[in-house]
Amino acid sequence: MTVMSHHPVEDTVGEVGLWLTGEFSGRLPASAVAEVVRVTRRDLEGRIAPEDLGEMLHRMSRTRLQRMLANDVRIPRTR
Repeated sequence: MTVMSHHPVEDTVGEVGLWLTGEFSGRLPASAVAEVVRVTRRDLEGRIAPEDLGEMLHRMSRTRLQRMLANDVRIPRTR
């Protein structure tokens, strides 16, 4: 997935959420995917360069969603 770095943060988060909702369709509800993307966004805030947000948000959210499926766990809560 390629996320354009010139998008505002909200657009990037929405784009990643849409992409992952499609990828995990039928395995996780869209609300769970959206929550994981939001939590991951908060975790990344202030820790990475803004231009890297799209790529890192996608990778980390996808990994968390895969882990949820593999371990049959609930949505991770942080901070």
